[in-house]
Amino acid sequence: MPIVRKVPPAQAAHWAPERESIDTHALLTVVVGTDHVGLTRMEYPNNWGWMARVYVGGATLTRSFADAIHGGPEAALRAAAAWRNAQRRATPAPGRPGRTWRIVRVERPDWKNVGYFAYADRRRYFSDTKYGGPAGAKAAAEAWLKQRS
Repeated sequence: MPIVRKVPPAQAAHWAPERESIDTHALLTVVVGTDHVGLTRMEYPNNWGWMARVYVGGATLTRSFADAIHGGPEAALRAAAAWRNAQRRATPAPGRPGRTWRIVRVERPDWKNVGYFAYADRRRYFSDTKYGGPAGAKAAAEAWLKQRS
């Protein structure tokens, strides 16, 4: 068990801090540029360094880069950014769910819906009455989908 002794506050006030905090935003901007996503500065009592994260789907890949091992905060940040970029290239970016682009015939005279629904990023109704019958409504729905793609 370590020996702990009390010192007067006046004496402790003159002690120099073990490490100086750095301006993380300025260092990030100089070393990495504008892409700060996934890079976090950690300054714990026994571990000063950078943590890099890559988000893939629902999982998170994480790795720490200590200043002491990499030769200082700038070198550790460069290593963290290099690892993050390599992981991003190695893992495919999650794509958006596939859109459902379709045209559906609707015949509900009791609801006054006789025509076509076209589904793209949103839904639109094309009435047989407004577009001159089923063929006109279908052609209008197809033209609308073509315009959105």
